[in-house]
Amino acid sequence: MDTLFKYASGMALALFAAGLTSCSKSDETAGGVTDIGNSVAQGIVVTEANQPVARARVVAYYDNWDKTSIEDSVVVEADDNGIFSLKFDSTRSVVIYAENGSESGLSRIQKGGDALVMVGHPRRLESRVAEAKSGYMRIVGRSDVATVKSDGSFAFDAMPVGEISLVYVESDQSQARLNFMTAVAGDTLKIPSLENKNEGWLTISDYHYYSGAAYGGIMVNVPDGISVPQDTATPEPVVPDTTAKDTTAVDTTEELAISLNLHMDGSDSVAKVYNNDGSVADSVNYVEGVSGKGILLKVGQFVEVGDIDPCAGDFTMSAWTKWSGYRGDGIYQLLFAEREDWMTGLSRFQLQYEFMTSSFVAVGDGMDLSGYGYAWLAKGNVERGGTLPMNEWSLLVLVNEGGKLYFYINGVLVSNKAGVPFAPKEVAAPLPFRIGGSEVPNDTWNGAIDEVKIESVARSAEWVKAEYEALAK
Repeated sequence: MDTLFKYASGMALALFAAGLTSCSKSDETAGGVTDIGNSVAQGIVVTEANQPVARARVVAYYDNWDKTSIEDSVVVEADDNGIFSLKFDSTRSVVIYAENGSESGLSRIQKGGDALVMVGHPRRLESRVAEAKSGYMRIVGRSDVATVKSDGSFAFDAMPVGEISLVYVESDQSQARLNFMTAVAGDTLKIPSLENKNEGWLTISDYHYYSGAAYGGIMVNVPDGISVPQDTATPEPVVPDTTAKDTTAVDTTEELAISLNLHMDGSDSVAKVYNNDGSVADSVNYVEGVSGKGILLKVGQFVEVGDIDPCAGDFTMSAWTKWSGYRGDGIYQLLFAEREDWMTGLSRFQLQYEFMTSSFVAVGDGMDLSGYGYAWLAKGNVERGGTLPMNEWSLLVLVNEGGKLYFYINGVLVSNKAGVPFAPKEVAAPLPFRIGGSEVPNDTWNGAIDEVKIESVARSAEWVKAEYEALAK
């Protein structure tokens, strides 16, 4: 079976690492199958806002891109926490479909039998297949099809969200497919013309769709061994830093608009621990830090340092963390955030780890992923020895210099050497700056945090390295 979504591979392997404590009703069937399954899939259904969906209907469809219709299905119901369990035949290709009222979503069972299904309102999908004059398009795991017109155009009025395998069928034979993941953007997805010239794959001529970031409302899978468009533009030259920047690991003596050095041991009067409902936390868990004591935030807590705006210009944000990886109740974990309420648009910036994409991401405007407001900084399956070690102290540093981001882990630049273009969302006034979480309980960073610095200056690579070496164990 084709590998789907390199971006999501790490997330699925990390799901349910702590074990599921409750199960839904299972082994119910549809399509005449009574007790298939030599494997068990366990998963959770969540909304696009990352909230569990109680009692969602979940269907495992036996289907694949090289078929022209669904073979069979197994249906179960998620429990009150959105968790489901079902038996399936692991020798056959399976697509998971979930629905809750008018919202629906598609996903795959990953290696290990885990699945995360995100549901949302269906999108309209519009595109065309270049040089095609007939045939139809189908979505793997769904029965509805869209006719390809004489100009190659087609449209689905209600496509589920999530992991989509879009297949072109001609003369009752599946020709090629495009695999992508939907992003939270708009009600209509307009994909440019698709070319059927790549060994069973539909491709898009615009290289932006293969840049590793969500573009045009989708994240496109980059198939192994298949030629896809590349960015042929000449990168901007990297100008050596010749300014006299502080390259030691001590506090700056420069006059900065923002200069916070937080030890996270309870001694920092400017830093207060809050619950997600806005109340001051009456219980804080202080643990052994990288230097003295650090803090291990409980789910639903965050540290707030007041209404400051380091994103008004150059900045450096750094924190030591002893990270524990996936917690089992969310797909985002926030380290830094200048926000008050994401759903009402009162959010300017955040640095987060996404388990859906196994990536560190800087978010300025998460409702429009096509511009500079959404920047991929580092990818890699951290659960398998990738970019961020688990259960040991590591230093994360994010530098913004001239509208470009540079992301370091343990003194090493792991983002693009030329910088990642980024623009925070414009807001009317400064918002609360938070560390380790937000008003959404599941956003809490899963690990100890210590020695946090927030400064309105772009520190050099030499400074970052010295900062790491000063406390590295």
